[in-house]
Amino acid sequence: MNGRIPHIVQYQGSKRMLAPQIMQYMPQRFKRLVEPFSGMAAISIAAASENRAETYYINDLNAPIIGLLRNAINTPDELIEKYSDIWNEQFSFPAGHLEHYYHVRNRYNEGEHSPEIMLYLLARCVKGAVRYGRNGNFNQSPDKRRNGTNPQNVSKNVRQISAILKGSVLFSAVDYKMIFQSAEPG
Repeated sequence: MNGRIPHIVQYQGSKRMLAPQIMQYMPQRFKRLVEPFSGMAAISIAAASENRAETYYINDLNAPIIGLLRNAINTPDELIEKYSDIWNEQFSFPAGHLEHYYHVRNRYNEGEHSPEIMLYLLARCVKGAVRYGRNGNFNQSPDKRRNGTNPQNVSKNVRQISAILKGSVLFSAVDYKMIFQSAEPG
């Protein structure tokens, strides 16, 4: 990995930059890494890039994030293609790129929680910060300074992540207490 830990998109609260320090407290090799509050799975990705564990258990209560991670790891080409389509739409959207973001966000809030929409919202929203209102709707605004992460960059990172994790991950979107109950030594 050339010392660089890949990431799908900027994500507020990500442990990607802290991963090297966190990894110092882990064994060099172990059976399974359990990441109960995964966010964008920075610790699993860092551990997998060093081949530290046999398997990885990635969990987050936010099911659309887990769906995004599942697709990025198991079906990267499909995710990249669909994300590219949505990302490119913003440049020809009649009302402009900011209105395109709100259009896609409305699709999400109306129940279309597809991985590519979640990825687009994360890539375009302010500071990669997931924010939901009391009604459960995604309510973060678009970052007006940029158009989101270019599909070429997403593609490179997603393919790297898929290459190191595909076939070795169990995913769930449940309360962390359930995850702790399944954890065991090693």
